[in-house]
Amino acid sequence: MSISRKYQQLQISNISPMDMNFLLYIENIYECYFGRKEIFPGRYLILDQQELLEPESFIVALKACWNTIVKEYEQQQFMDNPLDTLHFRDDYASLFRNDSVFHTAERVWNAFTLWWWPDYGIKAYMEKFTDQYMPEVTEQIYRGLYEKNIPIAKGNSLYIMLLFKQPIQIIPKSSNKLFFSTIDRFLYECFA
Repeated sequence: MSISRKYQQLQISNISPMDMNFLLYIENIYECYFGRKEIFPGRYLILDQQELLEPESFIVALKACWNTIVKEYEQQQFMDNPLDTLHFRDDYASLFRNDSVFHTAERVWNAFTLWWWPDYGIKAYMEKFTDQYMPEVTEQIYRGLYEKNIPIAKGNSLYIMLLFKQPIQIIPKSSNKLFFSTIDRFLYECFA
């Protein structure tokens, strides 16, 4: 969706970043084991708790992966396709024990992609419900910038990064290029 006023253009897009949502999926697995919570996807993807890092080591590795991905998105801000790096990353293996003979990271990635991609998957769900509100959200953002007299240079972009859940160990920091929102918060803001 793009909105233009007075020869200035602000490109606003909603995207569901697969890599960031995968990190949150893994975070839920750790929460099931160490936080003693029963949340999706549960503990059943892990054959043995020995496949997991200690909680403190996991948090350090998770934050490092998250920060690497955020930097990549910010650097790709002006590229034609900011989503061209969707693939299994070697960094994901650092979120599990290196000595795992069960290929844990690949197994969890495969389960995640089955949940993410189908027509009834979480990506389709998030896009279905957010796409219909993007014109209104775009207008609200533009109006706010206009009312505060914040200039918009031609070709500026803002990506609304949709997350399937609120992170527990990470506090996503929005910037002038990326704005993070969980799907439930996005819908709440639209209906409020």
